[in-house]
Amino acid sequence: MSETIPSSEIIVKSLIVNSTAQLLLLENKWITLFNRADSSFFLSWRWIASFAHNALDSGYTLYLTEAAHCDETVGLGLFVKTQETRNILFRYTQLYLHKTGDDALDKSWIEYNDFVLDARAPKTIRAAMWSFVVTHFSDVDEFILGVSEKGVCDETSAIIKRFLVRDYLHSNGYKLPISADGDTKYKSAQARSQIRRSNKLIEQMGLTFTVSRDINDYSSALTKLQPMHENTWQGESGFCTGTFVKHMKLLAKYNDNTALISAELSDANNVVAVLIGFVHKDTFYYYLSANETSTNNKIKYGLSLHHFVIHWCSQQGLKYYDFLAGDYRYKRSFTDNTLQFSYLFFQRPSLKTKLEHWLRGIKKRLLSKE
Repeated sequence: MSETIPSSEIIVKSLIVNSTAQLLLLENKWITLFNRADSSFFLSWRWIASFAHNALDSGYTLYLTEAAHCDETVGLGLFVKTQETRNILFRYTQLYLHKTGDDALDKSWIEYNDFVLDARAPKTIRAAMWSFVVTHFSDVDEFILGVSEKGVCDETSAIIKRFLVRDYLHSNGYKLPISADGDTKYKSAQARSQIRRSNKLIEQMGLTFTVSRDINDYSSALTKLQPMHENTWQGESGFCTGTFVKHMKLLAKYNDNTALISAELSDANNVVAVLIGFVHKDTFYYYLSANETSTNNKIKYGLSLHHFVIHWCSQQGLKYYDFLAGDYRYKRSFTDNTLQFSYLFFQRPSLKTKLEHWLRGIKKRLLSKE
């Protein structure tokens, strides 16, 4: 489909946002554009405002990049500028889109990252915005985009051809098409058998499945999920980081037309599995879950909970169950419908960046000979 906004008519500007009061002034503009865009949940006002609020409270300054056509906003993005020293020798000024570069703050892990773009001309607007960004932020050595669909990173890389690509990392994601009749077919016959057997045993145990769009139920589910998730993932759990917990709670504060979904398997006394996800348009985005381990290895709380939520999605008229990025066996057991995600680091050509590229090339060749 041809794009209907000429690049010559797009005007891009940058504004500093350094307080939550300034952030809140963006709400109507962001939601209005998001409703005209073909963007994922992770670019919704709910997610972005939670990220930005957390970043501002942690002392970061945000740089709003806005594209307009005929006085109408057609593109939006928030950057964070930071610095990193590598190998003692190289100090870089970096610019992150919708991330901070701080591992603790970025534990919330955005996916489908991009600008919010008017659906009439997303490629044209994206090109105009990146062209502006690399020129306007002339002090920045390194620009970081991700985790994004590979096509978005490929387009971005093509826009800034003269820049050096430092890293281009890839990962598979899995997106299950949901049958409208409630009989969604899973790829693995073994998984189908395990789920049927597990569901029968769960019913015999008197466990019930509940799912809710209610904000209070979501907040309660987070409290129940945290100890199970920490027990499963130990120090790798996002819940071990205060800023992650804060981000998850802020999602309930900022409202738009997306939904926060919580699901549980429980009886009157115990919760054995909890799952958190998001709904936007026709897609359920599975975000995180945790469960107790049964002493009966035929009981698969995690697989059963996914199955019950997928069935609920069908009843809601949703078309996709998005497992997001990460190449895990349980995802492959549900579907072989894959998406490619990427993480792109690109650098402004300079003596410093060219020297680092040269040294990295030497190191790579030496390691290949070992």
